[in-house]
Amino acid sequence: MHTSRPIEVQGRFLGVAVAHAAAWRFIATDPVVEDIDGATFPSPAEAERVAGLVIGRNSGARPQAVKR
Repeated sequence: MHTSRPIEVQGRFLGVAVAHAAAWRFIATDPVVEDIDGATFPSPAEAERVAGLVIGRNSGARPQAVKR
């Protein structure tokens, strides 16, 4: 049986981290984090941290142009 941990950020379920060899493989269930689907991480906490960064990147927030 594989060991797995749910990955949630801000109450949003994004996928699972599954023990794989000496690392944890992230399996995305939410399309917002599909860029990291299949990526490996040293721990579930690191997978969650990176998933949070991806959500922040994809949140739709765009930098404001500087008016001169």
